[in-house]
Amino acid sequence: MTITPQRPAGLAARLASALKAALLPSAVEADPLPSYGTPVNRRHQEALAVLTAARGVVSRGWVQRTWYVTQTPHGRRRSGQRFFPSRLDHANVVQACLVGAVMHAGWMQSPHAEYAYPAIDALWHALFDASPRPTADPVGPPCPPMVRAARVRDLTTWNDRLHRSRDDVLQLLDRAAARVAQPQPA
Repeated sequence: MTITPQRPAGLAARLASALKAALLPSAVEADPLPSYGTPVNRRHQEALAVLTAARGVVSRGWVQRTWYVTQTPHGRRRSGQRFFPSRLDHANVVQACLVGAVMHAGWMQSPHAEYAYPAIDALWHALFDASPRPTADPVGPPCPPMVRAARVRDLTTWNDRLHRSRDDVLQLLDRAAARVAQPQPA
């Protein structure tokens, strides 16, 4: 049987209750916080799942200078906009760039865009880490939104280079997935 305390009425009472709960030890201990390794492992699992699905998206159709190409029921193809992916009809995506494929793959697994962020981070680290045997975490810690936006810009620019090919994109996805799947040193 679980007993939940009544919530105090009024803002001042709720603040006092929150301070009391934060400062005074509780008679009933809450679940212990997960170890440091748990979030990293979860980020690795999410990154690997999204990278694998993104590879399938790129294999079906890859595009440059836009994130998505959708196909209407009548067969007409349209380029999708980059900045408001929530307005995208994901069921009709037929081609995607590297970042679009990752965001679409993340959407296929979760309605939250944040699910794709570990894969974006893993791709960025795989692209810019030139060492053959990386020692750092291949996904890295969660980063601020401005850092992630810069990484998205870097990956989009890399995808849109004139000499880039679908095989280059698939190789980067494979390299990032292989790095994430490797056991990490303790």
